[in-house]
Amino acid sequence: MPDLDAELVERVARWCAEAGRATTPAEIQRALSALSWDEVLAARALLADPPPARPLGPFALADLARGLPADAAAEREREGRYPSPDAVAEPTGAAPPVETAPPPSARRAGRRAKPGVVIRRARDAAPPAPPPAPTPPLVDELLLPEGRGVLERLVRRHGARRPALVAALTAGWRAGDGHPLADADLSRLLEHHGLARAFGRRERDELLHALRACGGLRAAAAARLGLDIDGLDAALARTGASAEAERIREARRAEVRARGTLARRVRLLLEDAPRLEDLGLLDEIEQDLRRRLPEHVRAVGVGSGPLVLALAQSLSVTPAQAKELVDRFAIALEAPRGRAPARAPASTARRERPLGPPRPASGKPQGGMRPPTRGGPRPSAPRPGRPDRPGRPDRPARSDRPGRSDRPARPDRPGRPDRPGRPDRPARSDRPARSDRPGRPDRPGRSDRPARPGHPGRPGARPSGPGRKPPPRPRRGE
Repeated sequence: MPDLDAELVERVARWCAEAGRATTPAEIQRALSALSWDEVLAARALLADPPPARPLGPFALADLARGLPADAAAEREREGRYPSPDAVAEPTGAAPPVETAPPPSARRAGRRAKPGVVIRRARDAAPPAPPPAPTPPLVDELLLPEGRGVLERLVRRHGARRPALVAALTAGWRAGDGHPLADADLSRLLEHHGLARAFGRRERDELLHALRACGGLRAAAAARLGLDIDGLDAALARTGASAEAERIREARRAEVRARGTLARRVRLLLEDAPRLEDLGLLDEIEQDLRRRLPEHVRAVGVGSGPLVLALAQSLSVTPAQAKELVDRFAIALEAPRGRAPARAPASTARRERPLGPPRPASGKPQGGMRPPTRGGPRPSAPRPGRPDRPGRPDRPARSDRPGRSDRPARPDRPGRPDRPGRPDRPARSDRPARSDRPGRPDRPGRSDRPARPGHPGRPGARPSGPGRKPPPRPRRGE
């Protein structure tokens, strides 16, 4: 009887399962124990190939190893000629039963009692147990030379932001004593690998950039960096950037103070109060508005009813915001007694003026222009003289004013002969006639020229009027 190892028994069980026959190790031991060495080798060769028929059990496999055809072995398996697995499970030492052919009635009953279809539902299957979580390595492993590359990759991914780097280290590594990783562990790793100085410069630049991008607001910059305000102040002090951060905030304060108009300061107070408080300008803006708003209300005041609307229009805010200003600064809405309320702004009065009857036509047209006189008579109303002109009663009329001939001479004014700049130029009376001038010897003087026919009061004028043609002009030299 050859010894059957566990590997052979397992291979026979899988082969029988593929052939449609479930078996047990005891049944396999009993079926193959009666084989010789050559038959066991033949059985191993059969196990190397798929089952040639169905169903086939271990006893059918033994018959195949002895030389029985596969279809005959499958027929015996279907007819129930081989022992069942329950009959094989007997106590050790019991005599094996004698194999006898079952009666025909038993064979027919075995054919009828076939196993039905087994349905396995997925919801009935037990969920697989989750694999145990892997234990993270110790953070001290980052002190090895390869830990420098790990730190550089983390800095490139998260930047020089200590909260993000500490969170990344906590997710992948653990401390030896079980306490959570902190900022001190990150500083120790940076110092060990010589990255502390470069990391400090980059951290300083990122802090100042975040503060500058947020307009000098510490709360917004801290939220952008994943810190609180105290943490931001501590980081600025650690990197030596507190003075630069204060200069950035002071520049932002100067920009806010430059918005000096009343409307812009009111909108700053109503819309950006948290930012003003962060910059330390909230009390200053409130004091300025508390001083200037009452005067503005008295200038715009139109009574208790429309005052809120007029105030909202003058400050470019909504009526609800104007009412909030009135309640916040305790501004009186009533005009003082015995005094008429101030006039509403021109834009408001023009917008609220009711439509009335058209104005009567007058001699002066709209727009201040005089009526056209071309082609029509002028107005017959006499124009008052200058003595009757209002505002200048003591000024004489133009006819009573002295002319140029009556004006006194100026003895201190030098004459033309003594005019500076032309001392050698003779007077007009001493100048030679035009005929005596060189260059035009044939041209007579102005006094010797014949007068042209024309108007008697205008010598030399050309004739005018319809039907009159001026005489031909004499040519030169005639």
